[in-house]
Amino acid sequence: MKRQKRDRLERALSRGYQAGIQGRPRENCPYHTLDARSYWLGGWRQAKEDRV
Repeated sequence: MKRQKRDRLERALSRGYQAGIQGRPRENCPYHTLDARSYWLGGWRQAKEDRV
């Protein structure tokens, strides 16, 4: 169970990173649960830092 949850969160992180690299706004986050949303936004923020 923990592995499945971790995989989902890692996927949210990588999708957020890809969205940030592509220049999408953070309002486009497709996740509604707090955990997945925070991972997506973390990836998005990391991508924005990497773009600069």
